[in-house]
Amino acid sequence: MRNFLVTGATGNLGGAALRILQAHTGSNTYALVRSTTQADALGHQGIDTRVGDYTDRASLRTAFSGIDGLLFVSSPALDPNVRIDQHKGVVQEAVSAGVEHIVYTSAMGAQHDPGHRTTEVELQEIGVSHTVLRNALYSDAFAAKVIQDMETGPIVSAGAGRTLVTSSIADLAEAAVIALTTPPAKRLWELRGPAWTFHQLTESVSAELGRTIEHREVNDLETGPFAVLFPLIRKGIFSEESDDLATLLRRAPQTIEAVVAQLCRS
Repeated sequence: MRNFLVTGATGNLGGAALRILQAHTGSNTYALVRSTTQADALGHQGIDTRVGDYTDRASLRTAFSGIDGLLFVSSPALDPNVRIDQHKGVVQEAVSAGVEHIVYTSAMGAQHDPGHRTTEVELQEIGVSHTVLRNALYSDAFAAKVIQDMETGPIVSAGAGRTLVTSSIADLAEAAVIALTTPPAKRLWELRGPAWTFHQLTESVSAELGRTIEHREVNDLETGPFAVLFPLIRKGIFSEESDDLATLLRRAPQTIEAVVAQLCRS
């Protein structure tokens, strides 16, 4: 029986992957958590845990013992130097512990991100069997923001009508589990769902809730927490499509309309 370990297990992506893995027959699934408090909380849900922290190599060494496959969810650290050090520790300790295959959740545009780029190179140079998943931005985050904002006013964006290519958390989690349990020959995957626009997203929310919602183009600063993204959206940075997610899932990825429907009905 194979042993799989999921890092970032208390987060959105890691948690979703963990739930899918638990239903996988013929394997043992463990969640990596940073504290005994988190371990106790997941233990009450019937989840086996191992305690380890990206900043503590000794704890990782112990946590990775006996693990065959590692789903390595990238660190949330914003400082690239911190992220690079943390990721190097995870990769090196996993290899030292005998982990046979590592699935790393990288990101769209990783070649321009020091943390992700360095980790991808580290996996290649250390020689371990691995799969790199360059995940798109989460469709769920954009849909949730629109659903929240429509309660207080019009939906605002600054994308100048450009398309975005994002992916649902559910699809990315399923793809990660597939890559972990049946490692594909191809090492690098660009995981992106169907393209959409903010006008399309607004219409989807309007249709789901049965009332008309206004969409307005504003300047970047008026868009709130997504302000930093809109200059990149207008440049088409998030517009390039790929069939990789559909290939890995062996089905069509979720549309933005499907994500909206799930959030509105949950």
